[in-house]
Amino acid sequence: MSQTHAKVCDKKLKTAEIKLSKILSKIENVKLSNFYISRLRLPDYRKRVDSKTSNRNFKYYYVSIAPFIIALSVWWVYSKYASERCALEVPPTSLTLFRPPEDCSMCVDVDDIQRLANITPEEFEELYAYGTKPVIVTDATANWLAMKEFSFEFFADFYRGGDMGRKTNECFFFAYKSGLGSLHEVFSMDQRRANLSAEPWYVGWSTCFDGETRRLRQYYSRPYFLPRTAESDTIDWIFMGGPGQGAHMHVDSVRRVSWQAQVRGSKRWQLAPPPECLYACRWLTFAVQPGEILVVDTNRWYHKTSVLPGDISITIGAEYD
Repeated sequence: MSQTHAKVCDKKLKTAEIKLSKILSKIENVKLSNFYISRLRLPDYRKRVDSKTSNRNFKYYYVSIAPFIIALSVWWVYSKYASERCALEVPPTSLTLFRPPEDCSMCVDVDDIQRLANITPEEFEELYAYGTKPVIVTDATANWLAMKEFSFEFFADFYRGGDMGRKTNECFFFAYKSGLGSLHEVFSMDQRRANLSAEPWYVGWSTCFDGETRRLRQYYSRPYFLPRTAESDTIDWIFMGGPGQGAHMHVDSVRRVSWQAQVRGSKRWQLAPPPECLYACRWLTFAVQPGEILVVDTNRWYHKTSVLPGDISITIGAEYD
């Protein structure tokens, strides 16, 4: 499979994951109770059916078709967004539920987060780049304009700035528990909420236009420690929000290791081993400070984040192969 086609498949599968997550979330949110189902009535047919028998039949009917509805939803999303050439048997969301067990050697000797500085790309590639041990590099953002320029106001002006160029990636937006449905809503917040003086919020989004990515990358560069042969994805991620907010515990459905640079604010991370390794491996809890870059395989480590008290948190990240 060519690199270009692999990236196209990745984009389609990420879109499928979002679509499927929404479908499953809606199914879960409906939560039809037995009381509600028992009150459903059959239309009047020529042949009357006893009411108790009717209610019982409806209950069994809805219970019996629920798995079919879920299976049909999964099939529809997968058939719409995944092709045979992507060589996947199940949609990405199913990987979280039905993924094969991990080899616990990925985490059995990981007791703490290691901080690095002044490491060469060759050393990083040999020791850390493609392994499962999470590390923090402390000296890779010293010359980034982003460290001085990035703020809520910067991104508000940036995204109000008009044409972003040609669309090259799928556009993703994660509202978490903010109640905000889009970047437009984020940057239309009233001043008090934007300044973290009102209702708390935390969001994440991806770049999806060539001009958008190119302009943002003028403020930060490829981390110096990445292997020289490694290629970064054309999609970058931005996470932003206030103290006490963050992402729930989850595991990603991605294929690559990622780096995440803490540009502003501080964020607490919790890394948990996969369920089959809970008794063999330890949880890790640590803080990432401004200017530090975390490198972690979020496809294997379960992770949760929380912005620490103080400044707004802004994080830039990307995958690499």
